[in-house]
Amino acid sequence: MQVVKTFGLRNRRYLGSKRAVLPVIGEVIAGLGEPPQTAADLFAGTGVVGQLLARAGLAVTFNDLLSANTTVYRAFFGPEPVRADLLAELVAGINAAPRETLAPNYFSRTFGGTYYTDANARLIGYFRICIQDWHTGGRISDRERDVLIASLLYGMDKAAATVGHYDAFRIGAATQARPVFGLPELESFETVHTVTRQDANQLVRQHHWDLVYIDPPYNSRQYGDLYHVLDNVTDWQQGPVQFKARKMDRRHLKSDYCTTAAVPAFSDLIEALDTSTIIMSYNDTGSRGNARSAARLADDDILTIMRRRGRVEVVDVPHREFTTGRSGIGEIVERLFVCHVDETAAVLAPRAQALPAAQPAGREATGETGTLVRSPLNYTGNKKRLVSEIIPLLPGPGEEHQRFVDVFSGSMTVGMNAGYSRVAFNDVQVDVVGLGQLFAGTPYSEIVAQVEALIAEYGLSDSQAHGYQTYGANSSNGLGQVNKAAYLQLREDFNAMDSADQRRLFAFFTLVVFGFNNQIRYNRSGEFNMPVGKRDFNSRVRKNLFDTVARMHALTPELWTLDFRDVFGKLQTTDLVYCDPPYLLGTAPYNEQNAWTVDDETALLDELARFAARGGTFGLSNVLTHKGSEHDQLADWAAEHGFTVHTLDYSYANSSYQRKDRNASREVLITNWTGPAAH
Repeated sequence: MQVVKTFGLRNRRYLGSKRAVLPVIGEVIAGLGEPPQTAADLFAGTGVVGQLLARAGLAVTFNDLLSANTTVYRAFFGPEPVRADLLAELVAGINAAPRETLAPNYFSRTFGGTYYTDANARLIGYFRICIQDWHTGGRISDRERDVLIASLLYGMDKAAATVGHYDAFRIGAATQARPVFGLPELESFETVHTVTRQDANQLVRQHHWDLVYIDPPYNSRQYGDLYHVLDNVTDWQQGPVQFKARKMDRRHLKSDYCTTAAVPAFSDLIEALDTSTIIMSYNDTGSRGNARSAARLADDDILTIMRRRGRVEVVDVPHREFTTGRSGIGEIVERLFVCHVDETAAVLAPRAQALPAAQPAGREATGETGTLVRSPLNYTGNKKRLVSEIIPLLPGPGEEHQRFVDVFSGSMTVGMNAGYSRVAFNDVQVDVVGLGQLFAGTPYSEIVAQVEALIAEYGLSDSQAHGYQTYGANSSNGLGQVNKAAYLQLREDFNAMDSADQRRLFAFFTLVVFGFNNQIRYNRSGEFNMPVGKRDFNSRVRKNLFDTVARMHALTPELWTLDFRDVFGKLQTTDLVYCDPPYLLGTAPYNEQNAWTVDDETALLDELARFAARGGTFGLSNVLTHKGSEHDQLADWAAEHGFTVHTLDYSYANSSYQRKDRNASREVLITNWTGPAAH
């Protein structure tokens, strides 16, 4: 038998390796009342935590999105036998091959002179070609192929001119020393282990485990980009690469946990888990170091979400983080969050009401991301761009103003961000108010599950899971042509649905998500008729949905479908009334059939004047100038009653697809509030 060196699972460089926390995780598992029999390592990375669980006798599911990682798991934990003598002979032959005389190959042409010298790149490519030929020719089995690829990955990693990942290479630093390939130290296990390569949020909906370990990405660094070279040589598709780092197209591997959608993704994951114990690793990088190192989940987010499932313990494990040397973090605290899941009704019942609410806009709204809740409904004329200017001009909640009444609520943007706990949302569109009721009374995870079921049923795109390239599309051109037929079928089915159909609101929301600009429009027969749009149920929409559901659950909302005249009959003088009616001077989908007339405008102004005379407080959004036209009636009315006209500065850059001259409007907020600026 040829003698070759061996290596352990942990003998590689990898960001976020969990070697330092293994003893503590072992103690936590040992302290569980009922020993677990099955476990999942959902973001397995190096696989060392899964290895710990496997050595403890558990049947482990190793999951990761990177093909290099899942290949390593199959090599170390696969149940099939391997022929050690044959593998040693093959690796010894590679180690003896004269690299200087090897022919150029895909790997050397792609990566020679970058992460590796040309000679070492030729040797790496040669080894991979040999593995492919041996497997295709039947000389080695599937697991033996995986063992040899693991040998290649571990050997080439030690020779790479990197700082532990392949987001960039150190120019001129590639070692001349020849990489030496070994064989993994294989163990025998009493239990059978499983390897999956799947989105964790989808995987957990298909299985039960006694224990689940979670170690999601901490920051904006996408692991699919960091280890693209290893995936390239593993998959061996020999495809085109781009940019200085020589990356393949990795868009389909983008993780929500590295984006602003991390909180809703994490909430969805925890909600869907079928397990008794959840152990999560995370650290407190927070906002320290550079922006890419800033944590995407805060401790408060993690605790709030995990406590919906049961009792949570927090264990701190100080250690020094491996970095590229410029993050400015230094020593950090790795935290283990241990959730002992309680599936009793007492725990499950309040979960829908316990979603972490996004922070209120406050009385000094800034409109910055994370401050304002952005609705997933892009109602034409909605105030998501102006809400940070409107809110400071209105009084805050208190004894004089106890409830915020949004008379033309549309996307609900202003009401959700008004800073009031009691909010009445009114709109004459029954389906729009129905969505408000859906958001207020349904857990985020259930809405997502229903939408995803419709996506699968109708064959709509899922770019978040599969990437644009799966559909032969790109971000610029969008997915309109891909989804058009399926969308039109869903639209036809929705228009034929009975109002009592339980899936109707989910179908309506799905139409809005996949529709043009996420807008809402009906024809004269009352049928939804918005055309298909360019986007789908992507991470941005999911985050906006999550924030909206969280805010609606945090409020005490009332949802009405009344004519505005009837709303004024329900008002108290302690209500703060906000009106954002259709604009006479504008044309939007909701007003294309003369749905708002001069008589309606006059009636609304009369109602507001009477409400003010009773001692009530209001704010009215409108335009005084638009495309050269003046709203003289509105200006005269405000002057006659001595109301204050505030000019709002924000230009509607994308609020209506029909407007070309986008700076020709004077947007205003008219108020009768004379108190101090409370915002």
